[in-house]
Amino acid sequence: MKDQNGIHQRIISAPVFRRELTKREIEVLTLVAQGYKNREIAKKLGVAVKTLENHRVNIMNKLGLRNTVQMIRYAIEKGIVPIEDR
Repeated sequence: MKDQNGIHQRIISAPVFRRELTKREIEVLTLVAQGYKNREIAKKLGVAVKTLENHRVNIMNKLGLRNTVQMIRYAIEKGIVPIEDR
């Protein structure tokens, strides 16, 4: 199954027990929440787009999230990225 960004999803549907994110996963989550696209994030981190997609799936599985909106919301709620006043 692909999401709106064309990422092949391998989301686990079983009950989720939240696990700690790795340093790299936090970097990915931060960049996703800041609005960067997969190709941009992969380039910034020096990894392949497929590797970046795997990180995103791992983040969603670890946190029990289903989409990018939930990832962004999680990052804001946990203070990983601030809400900017404009």
